[in-house]
Amino acid sequence: MARFFFDSGDHDVVIQDEIGIECAGLEEVRRVGFEGLIDLTKDALTEVDGQQVFVEVRNENGDRILRLSISLQIKLMR
Repeated sequence: MARFFFDSGDHDVVIQDEIGIECAGLEEVRRVGFEGLIDLTKDALTEVDGQQVFVEVRNENGDRILRLSISLQIKLMR
């Protein structure tokens, strides 16, 4: 198994993962990244229109291989 690093943040702050997680393949990397994005969204996404949070995955060589993101958009419908 290879070790992958799951950095996270928004447009102002990026938190680098220094420990990483061993994953069996890209499908597991995607699943772990998605679960991390869900947790990050619960903690970091506020009522700021246009805010975006992300999880970006690096491999053992430091190459970025995957980015998952979600953004908040507020639109008044009147």
